[in-house]
Amino acid sequence: MNHRQRSPRFCPHCGSMLPEGNPRFCIECGHRLSDVVQPEAVPQPAAGGQVTVRLPNARVEQSVIGGTIKLPSSGAIPPGMWVLDEPPGPQTVVAIYAPLRAVVGGWSGLSGHGWRRGDRSALRDSRMAYTFTAERVWFPAPGCGGGIRLHITIAAIAESAEGRSRLGFRYRERDDPPMQVIHAEWRNQDGEPVQHPIPEIQIMAPPRIPRVSDLREVIRRMRADEARRWLTGSATQGTYRLLGGDVQQRTPAGRGLVLVEVEETARQGWLQRLFALTPNHYRARIEQPLTVAFDQWRHQVNQMKQEAASLGLDMETDVVVEWWLDRYNYDGVIFTNARQRYQYDRVVVVFRRSQLVQVRR
Repeated sequence: MNHRQRSPRFCPHCGSMLPEGNPRFCIECGHRLSDVVQPEAVPQPAAGGQVTVRLPNARVEQSVIGGTIKLPSSGAIPPGMWVLDEPPGPQTVVAIYAPLRAVVGGWSGLSGHGWRRGDRSALRDSRMAYTFTAERVWFPAPGCGGGIRLHITIAAIAESAEGRSRLGFRYRERDDPPMQVIHAEWRNQDGEPVQHPIPEIQIMAPPRIPRVSDLREVIRRMRADEARRWLTGSATQGTYRLLGGDVQQRTPAGRGLVLVEVEETARQGWLQRLFALTPNHYRARIEQPLTVAFDQWRHQVNQMKQEAASLGLDMETDVVVEWWLDRYNYDGVIFTNARQRYQYDRVVVVFRRSQLVQVRR
């Protein structure tokens, strides 16, 4: 039976049981089903010739970095998104995510952080090659796919000079060969091998959400009256100053710019303004902030991790946080009771320089 023509049993968005007859929408939540059964994934070249695809578990294009075949036009199914009764067959393409951390120009992997260093071999010119392997699991949606999981081993190779070892590797977009699948087998819930055809496998880099330094943006300058009009519709109407300047920082909410609110001083004369050494003042535009008490943030992050893991995105904490905030369309975070971290009760984190304007005096 052709599994691509089968109707899913449950809505992958809300979990409600679906009616017979290949429904296109869930009648409970309105979620469109065709994008889940056969996600649209048209390959596009990225910088450096990298192939990218947009899968249904992230709102940004994701990079293909290896696998058993090149990216097909019919798309690939990430973990947790297969909603048919039987598991995928040899004509299906599934996607798994390598445990990588985003770095400038590519990604890196490290022993003990999802990777295990294996054999080493001698190369020409007295160089050594180290093999790193990682175990990944592809799984269907709950109650689907016959309850079996695809256990996959992927490998990456890193070189070093004689006498030097490697604890990890870096994957560069333009130069390095793609990672490879070196083993794959189906197992049941008890971990026992199951005989079933192996689907084609794509290795994906984790989704990278564009933030401050990924974007060529600057903080604009405006007069106070222009800034007030610009703030129409923003949830943040106060005047702020930057903590740490306009340089991208690593915050609890991922990469961003940190601001604290200041009280506006009375209007000064032109001579006072000319010689004043007061800090620069900014206005911040955030239309949909996530507001959370700082002592509750760890609990919030644990929920983010659980949701990401259900879609095969068991990544570094910063990447999970950025992915989750983007998934729910949050364009900023407001921390309350944040004095234990920042010495201020209320702290604002924005993700782009275009969300700020500097108020001209």
